[in-house]
Amino acid sequence: MNHPPWRRTLRRELAWLMTLKLAALALLWWLFFSPPHHSPVDGRAASRRFGMMPPAVSAPTASPAGRESRRD
Repeated sequence: MNHPPWRRTLRRELAWLMTLKLAALALLWWLFFSPPHHSPVDGRAASRRFGMMPPAVSAPTASPAGRESRRD
């Protein structure tokens, strides 16, 4: 098939644009999400960052609140 010249030009330009976009996405991933840019996170560091206090530890009750235990 003999395609018109504008189709060949359009195909070439679209291929370059897609290649450029893929390269830009790879560069952005490398700059922001690559493994060398990760920092270790533990529970204490996360709670300090969000200003949360650890929950108080309480002894469990014999029966859940609002339920009475019945024996038949």
